Amino acid sequence: MKPLKANTEMDINKILKTAKLISQIMLENGAETYRVEDTIMRICQSFSFTEVEAIVIPTGVFISVSLDGVSNNHTVIKRVKKRTVDLAKVNSANTISRQITSGAINLDQAILQLENMLAASPEKRLFPTLAAGLSAGFFTLLFGGGLFDFSIASFSGAIVQLAAFFLKREDMFHFIISLTGGIITAFIAIAATQIFSTGNLELIISGGIMPLLPGLAMTNAIRDSMRGDLVSGVARGTEALIVAVALAVGVMIVLKAWLLMGGGFNL
Repeated sequence: MKPLKANTEMDINKILKTAKLISQIMLENGAETYRVEDTIMRICQSFSFTEVEAIVIPTGVFISVSLDGVSNNHTVIKRVKKRTVDLAKVNSANTISRQITSGAINLDQAILQLENMLAASPEKRLFPTLAAGLSAGFFTLLFGGGLFDFSIASFSGAIVQLAAFFLKREDMFHFIISLTGGIITAFIAIAATQIFSTGNLELIISGGIMPLLPGLAMTNAIRDSMRGDLVSGVARGTEALIVAVALAVGVMIVLKAWLLMGGGFNL
């Protein structure tokens, strides 16, 4: 395979734009910071840059390259605000990066594919809503709940997922989304157990909030910290802690309000 080479200012700008778009897509959809850095390094080094530096944190990307390692340094910075979990997009971005380094596609084709990926309409809501509902219900069964608990937890999980879609569309903070999820879950659990006079409130709430827990963020925090990326590790760990606290506060608000109204619990 003939080595790739950046010969002009335009080539360098295209390479940096491609690396920026790929890193943005990967970061926004749940990729680890070290994986994003490695992808940037591989793309830039495949174009015979003498010096490549990439720093990635959960909220931004910094890329600097130089053809001769002495002068003509080029730098690009990208602020990343949106964060969700879509491993299919991470895989697609990885695939494009491999095609670039192997010469299977050129930079113009890569940029077009990446921009289309960023501009793509949001995923259909039916499957994520169904998946969230079923996962909440099966977690309730795992905790020892019955068929009624499964049904209510599944319903609350689906409703919370729909609410999360709406709040993300309105660009709400993760804290607000998690707080709202906790409130909705606890409210549905209390309403159902009081109306039907059956069910286990604790198990329904426990199962209902499970799909909202930041498992991937905590896993990435541990992996980044173990690799020495302490800024990313602490940032992701703090984000996971804030989400967990918001869920707990949302549930607590509803339970405390119900107690102040003189209500009781089916535990």
